[in-house]
Amino acid sequence: MDQLRTRPIQRRGAAVVALVVVMLVATLIILGMVFAGARDQDLTMRRLETIRAFYAAEAGANMSIREEMLNTDSDGDGAIGSISDDGNDANNPSIGPAQVKVTRAVSGSQTTLTSRGTCGSAQRVIETILQ
Repeated sequence: MDQLRTRPIQRRGAAVVALVVVMLVATLIILGMVFAGARDQDLTMRRLETIRAFYAAEAGANMSIREEMLNTDSDGDGAIGSISDDGNDANNPSIGPAQVKVTRAVSGSQTTLTSRGTCGSAQRVIETILQ
């Protein structure tokens, strides 16, 4: 008789242990998915920053070429062909969250425009040579 009474209790104990193990495994799977998703989101944000930096650099190059074509200082930095090349990064033109700065170097009849777009930790550089 005593053996019959202890068996259901042992079965209940085994069921509780099995349930705890299943819940622990499910928790580990969920945590793994959350961490993998966060890593993917961080990678996506970095890619987005690089794209924004590229577009800012491209826009800066276009602004600089426009100044060269019109022979006017449109942005007020004191030089034709450079964009915000005044040593003060606080007043660089911004395109959304990205900023741009273009420097100009002249060598004979060749003008080199270097456009730097930055967004977050990303930076893209476009170099344009005009003759």
